[in-house]
Amino acid sequence: MREHVATLIIEPRSLVREGLVSLMASHSYHVVGAVGSTADIDSSLLAADAPKLVILGALAAEEATTAASCIRELWAETKIILLFERASSTEYQNWQASEIDGCIPLSVSTDVLIGTLQRILDGDLKILLQEAASRSVIALPSARLLIAPVVTNEEARNGAFDGSFSIRVRHGLSEREEQILRDLVKGLSNKTIARRLDIAEATVKVHMKSILRKIRVANRTQGAIWAVENGYGADRLHPELPRLEATLQPAPRTEAQAVR
Repeated sequence: MREHVATLIIEPRSLVREGLVSLMASHSYHVVGAVGSTADIDSSLLAADAPKLVILGALAAEEATTAASCIRELWAETKIILLFERASSTEYQNWQASEIDGCIPLSVSTDVLIGTLQRILDGDLKILLQEAASRSVIALPSARLLIAPVVTNEEARNGAFDGSFSIRVRHGLSEREEQILRDLVKGLSNKTIARRLDIAEATVKVHMKSILRKIRVANRTQGAIWAVENGYGADRLHPELPRLEATLQPAPRTEAQAVR
């Protein structure tokens, strides 16, 4: 069991919030704060080390995505988990494109909750759980999202998995991150991107760090190359990348190849 994972709990209902604090503390998670909303995150929390885990209580779908965006701007590497009661297919789609790293229904057992948290913390994962017939859950890389039924302990140990529940998410990037990635391919600076999107330059830096982490590259140049290779190309590239698109085009087919 991992020890002392710094955890922040955001839950508007005080009774539920206290219950989550007690539950997490009993499983060796170090609760550094418990607040009713992101607006209640005070200077003492901001001055301390970034929490490794933020748990959002059962917020409304739009509130959850907004809260997750705020948290990501504060702490780029923090894992964000949403606990929910019910969810529509539209809400799942919104969550999969958001900054949320995992969604777990409140109906799951404590073992499933803690086990899913460990999987997300131990790897670059994005997992959504939904209630359905009992099947197991497999951990996928961040470029993928798993929407899966709740798993029983026995099936989790056996490793059974029905691949029909797995769907591909476009590299795990949010809509805002995709906008920034396209501007990166154009060779724009963080300052110019911030002006275009009407956001702070510091926010662009946070998003950029998140993008590089999600696509698993080391720097902006590698990120631009990855973006072109994965369909985020621009009509007019920065001079430093003059022939990048051309090098990625397939070689022209010969007449003999065309006949075959």
